[in-house]
Amino acid sequence: MMEEKKMMIVGIGGVGGYLAGMTGQKYSNLTLIARGKRGEALREHGVVLHSDYNGEMVTRAAAVLESASEAGAVQDLIFLCVKTYALEEVCSTLASCVDEHTIIVPVMNGADTAQRVREYLGKGLVVDSVIYTTAAANKDYSITQLGQYTKIILGASDPKEKEAAQEAFRVLRTAGIDCEVYEDVRQAVWEKFIFNCAYNVITAYYLETVENIRDHEDRRREFHTLLEEALAVAEAAGVHIREHYIDEEYTRFLGLNEGSTSSLKRDVEAGRPSEFETFGGYLIKTAKELGVPVPLSEQFYDGLKEKIKGKAD
Repeated sequence: MMEEKKMMIVGIGGVGGYLAGMTGQKYSNLTLIARGKRGEALREHGVVLHSDYNGEMVTRAAAVLESASEAGAVQDLIFLCVKTYALEEVCSTLASCVDEHTIIVPVMNGADTAQRVREYLGKGLVVDSVIYTTAAANKDYSITQLGQYTKIILGASDPKEKEAAQEAFRVLRTAGIDCEVYEDVRQAVWEKFIFNCAYNVITAYYLETVENIRDHEDRRREFHTLLEEALAVAEAAGVHIREHYIDEEYTRFLGLNEGSTSSLKRDVEAGRPSEFETFGGYLIKTAKELGVPVPLSEQFYDGLKEKIKGKAD
């Protein structure tokens, strides 16, 4: 066990739970932020991780708190693993946990998440990240990670934040987490974001699983168009996207397992708060700023907005 680093993970769902389960095996000075029954379960049973990739493990953190504001100590490294709509509120609880040396890694959806953290906190070293995994919290608050693949990509453009990315990389690798530092992390962030702007939005718009999108030629065409529109926004924003990206991601979509769907679809269907604005709103706002036409994305955004409003009424 390595005790010297003060580490915190905020949000112990699928991603946060996976990180907690893995890092807690190597770092004993670990604080988890989880509310209500989830927090109670973590205090009583620890983080129970069922991982196809890393095996079965139980990790006990040094503390499980309702809010980061209760920690009472500046942290060396903080992972933020919350939904994007909760980000501002979470950052408001971190003031006493962050100084100019604290490394903050939001492991979340969205193309502008790290920049939002920089603006909300105004201090610390913020590292951009992308995670590729399939992980979810179960009803008993244990965590299941599916498949023989989990990887985190880190990076930053500011020189001090580049150093911070290397330090976060060392911590994650020490914990046995597959991780890389990219020179152009913005490309990695947008390549995941573009796919999500199509996949999350179309599955939520039709409230369907993947096979019920793929089985209709018009819906397959719409998915392809949503990819193309989001790619056009990325390129207008100066983001370099790999050659053949659209073809490769469309092929990946066609190969997804039957029954697959998005977190946005599940949240919209259940009438829960969702990351709708992260995928739809941000893309359209950026497209307007850059003068990029995205008619289908706008149509789906407006339709989803009505659907969400109808669920709330």
